[in-house]
Amino acid sequence: MLNSAKIIDEAKKQTNLDYFGNPLFMEGFESLVQSINEEAHLNDIGMEAQEHRLIGVLSNLLRIEDAFVQNPEILNEEIHSPIVIVGLPRTGSTMTHRLLASDPRHTAMLWWEGRHPAMLKDEVRGKPEKRMEMGKAEVEAVMQASPEALTIHPWDYKGADEEILLLEHTFFSTVPESFMRLPSYSKWVESQDHIHAYAQLKKMLQYLQWQNPGRERKRWVLKSPHHLGFIDKLLKIFPDSKVIQTHRDPLKTIPSFCSMCANLFEPLTNSFDKNEIGHHWAHKLAKVLNHCMEVSNENNDNFLNLEFSKMIKDPILEMNEVYNFIGEDFTDQAENAMKAWKEENQHEMGAHQYSLEEFGIESSFIDEYFSKYIDQYIK
Repeated sequence: MLNSAKIIDEAKKQTNLDYFGNPLFMEGFESLVQSINEEAHLNDIGMEAQEHRLIGVLSNLLRIEDAFVQNPEILNEEIHSPIVIVGLPRTGSTMTHRLLASDPRHTAMLWWEGRHPAMLKDEVRGKPEKRMEMGKAEVEAVMQASPEALTIHPWDYKGADEEILLLEHTFFSTVPESFMRLPSYSKWVESQDHIHAYAQLKKMLQYLQWQNPGRERKRWVLKSPHHLGFIDKLLKIFPDSKVIQTHRDPLKTIPSFCSMCANLFEPLTNSFDKNEIGHHWAHKLAKVLNHCMEVSNENNDNFLNLEFSKMIKDPILEMNEVYNFIGEDFTDQAENAMKAWKEENQHEMGAHQYSLEEFGIESSFIDEYFSKYIDQYIK
C-alpha cells in the first residue's frame, strides 16, 4: 500500500525543500494514491514503481516552486504563438511534432525534460547532462521491461515528446490511467477545471525556456492527445496558438491506443482486463475528439487539419501548407533539417499488432460514438 504522507516526506527529504506552491495539487495527489491502493491491482514491482514515480513528481514540484521563488524573472519569459499538435496516436502526430521541432527556429519539450523538468541542486543553466542521463536510464528500463513498447511509440529520451509529462505534475493529467486501472481518479480528473493545469503548464514552459539561454528566441511546438479534451482551456492560456489536428479513421487509432495502454499495464499488474481498457478509452477518446471538433469549428482561424495518409505519403509537401498556416517561411534550412530527421528515423519499428475485438469494442460502437468526427474529417 502507498502511504501519501511517507511519499511527501521522502520528496521533502530528497530535496531539502518543503514549499509545494499552490496546494490545489494535494487533492489530486491524495485521490491518485487512494485509487492506486484500492483499484489498480498492482504487483510488487508496480507498487514500487509508482511510489518511486510519485516521489520523483513531488520532488520536481518542490524544485520548480523553489526556482520561481529564487528567480521570479522566470515568469517574464514570453511564450509566443505556440504551435500545438493534437490527434490520437497513430495519426501521424508524433512525426508532425518531431519534423516541426527539427526546424532550428523551433523548440519542444524533450522526453528527459518531461520526466525531469526541475534543475538539480548546484546545476548550472544550460548544463543539464545529469538529468539527461537520468532520462536515458528510464527509457532503457522501459525498453527492458516491455520490448514491444518500441513498436507502439518511438521512445527517444532526447526526442521531442508530449508535455502531458509536465501536466502530470499538476495531478490533473491522464498519464496515470494510461498504465493503471484508476476509475475513481479518472472521474476526479474529468470533474476538475483544467484552466489551473494549463496555467501551470505555461509556467513550466517558461521555466524550461529560462533554463536554456537562447531558447527564448525560438517558437514552441507542443503536442499531446491529452489536449484534445481541454483545447478550450489551452486556447484561454495560449490564445495565439496555432493548432494542427492530425486525422485518421478511429477504427485504426482506437485499438492502437488501447494496445499501447495494455502494453504499459502488463509489467505493473498481475491482472488486467483488456475489455475494460477498451471500454474506458473508447468512451473517453470519443468524448475528447468530439470536444476538440466543436471548439475547432468555433475557432477556424486557430486550426488546421492534416490527413494521416497525406502525411505518410509526402510529409515535406504537407509542410508547405503547415508553414503557410503558422505564418512562417518554409526555408531550405527547415526542409533540410526535416529531411535529415526523416533519414535518421526511418528505421522499421516493427509491426504493431492490435484489433478492436481484442479490446471488446464493436465496430458499430465506433460508427455511433465517432459518427460526427468521421463525417467531418474521415469521409
